Amino acid sequence: MPVITAKNSNGDFRSVAAASGGIGRYDALSLALFLAVFAWLLASFGDYGTTWDEDYHFWYGFKVLAYYRSFFRDTTALTSPPISYYGAIFDATTALLAPRLPFGYYTTRHLLNALVGLVGVVGCWKLARTLGGPRVGLWAALLLLITPNFYGQMFNNPKDVPFAAGYVWSLYYLVRLIPALPRPQRADILKLGLAIGLTLGVRVGGLLCLCYLGLLLFADAALRLQRDKNPFAAARDLVRGIWAIVIPVLALSYAIMLLAWPWAQLNPVWRPIAALIQFDHHDFPYPTLFDGAYIPAPDLPRIYLPTFLLINLPELFLLLLCGGLFWSIAKIWRERPAPTILLAPGLVVFAGLFPIAYAVAIHATLFDGMRHFLFVVPPLACCAALAFELLISKLKPLSPQFALAMTALAVYLGYHLSVMAALHPDEYVYYNALVGGVPGAAGRFNLDYWANSYREATHRLVAWLAERDGSRFAHHRYRIAVCGPPGSVMPYLPANLIYEADRAKADFYIAFTKDRCDRSIAGRPVVEVARLGTRLSVVLDLHPLALGQK
Repeated sequence: MPVITAKNSNGDFRSVAAASGGIGRYDALSLALFLAVFAWLLASFGDYGTTWDEDYHFWYGFKVLAYYRSFFRDTTALTSPPISYYGAIFDATTALLAPRLPFGYYTTRHLLNALVGLVGVVGCWKLARTLGGPRVGLWAALLLLITPNFYGQMFNNPKDVPFAAGYVWSLYYLVRLIPALPRPQRADILKLGLAIGLTLGVRVGGLLCLCYLGLLLFADAALRLQRDKNPFAAARDLVRGIWAIVIPVLALSYAIMLLAWPWAQLNPVWRPIAALIQFDHHDFPYPTLFDGAYIPAPDLPRIYLPTFLLINLPELFLLLLCGGLFWSIAKIWRERPAPTILLAPGLVVFAGLFPIAYAVAIHATLFDGMRHFLFVVPPLACCAALAFELLISKLKPLSPQFALAMTALAVYLGYHLSVMAALHPDEYVYYNALVGGVPGAAGRFNLDYWANSYREATHRLVAWLAERDGSRFAHHRYRIAVCGPPGSVMPYLPANLIYEADRAKADFYIAFTKDRCDRSIAGRPVVEVARLGTRLSVVLDLHPLALGQK
């Protein structure tokens, strides 16, 4: 967030501190980080469960493929709201690839989801590197990767993570346009159109990026008018930018969006707008746990989203972000830098904060914490990375102060990574120290609202039954009821464990703590999935004898 950038002769935005040396070293460290994360993704993608929404997205991808394979005769993809209000570029891609890979459909989706998330991390690095140099890029990528709410959902969030990846790459190409306005290279225009199109192909909220492009052109024209005092030239450049940049980007991105979104093809103008309106005030009347109280989603207070940003971001991330904001305002007020220097970092700050402010202002219907706003985390990570760069750039290398700062960073990262390891593979339930971590959040805010822990609960139930019943286990049928999404359990049930929709007929009941599901029925706990001493889900034995033993 601090303004430490300036244009160099190549049109890139780099900090003075980052340009002073060590560029190769920090790029090498970033590459090593990405390779290490890639290796860990390959080693761990099978650990994650099937989330509540994945079942819908799984079948939506196949429906979209059927729509095209039938030459538009199979229209089930167009008549399945609310899932048909989303683009299917990720879902259709996974539906195309999953049958051809050996991991199983849902596990394959988790691998592809994680790889898309890593692409988003690389986009965050590219954006921050363009703003402040290689060291800032490394800080931004690291901050994003240690954000458990983002990292944990990289594996099985099929819309918010792909959307976040497209959003940050769109911002990167928008920033790349700035030095060359109003005549950027055609290749950059095409890349921007492709990035925005892929973003729109996940969620219609990608229209924001088109709005940012328009704002950039108007801001650039206003700055030229202020500098040259020539209204005719400023207006000419604005018209030229609209004709040469906005129209090609709009045409390409809209074409990609429509290709990925059959429902919007029936009315390419009105339907995207209707979907956007629908998402602003989502029909979700169910109670949502917020600070210990259950409140209908439409009635949640306006502080709901800002609160989750405060309690879900890692402490270091939050400190740098808030400190950088006030530091930047003071620095701008004191130094009055040239407005052109502020354009690129200003766009990134705006892209990180405006969606939050807009949702608060219109009192949008929200639930599931900050999940729907994961896309603002990468640009905010860039802002926090710039703040950290400004801080350490004032310290002399090899000085005691620099060594102290690096030691404090290493200690915090060690502690924080140990917390993420303890939460694995349920990293997304993380809360920071402002609410006492995960134990302090229990009962006040939702933990495993997406049933990621049901995979572990199911596997542990099978192991418990096999140990208890011995040779009888393979020949006996067990009826399993589920609180919430059965799709989060069914992929992991062996043939002799049968899903039972009527829990009164079930032998066992798998329940998470969301909406007090784990306390909604009498039963003896036989399996509990917990992290940091806090229950995420439980398996209850419903047999009368078991109830007597409770």
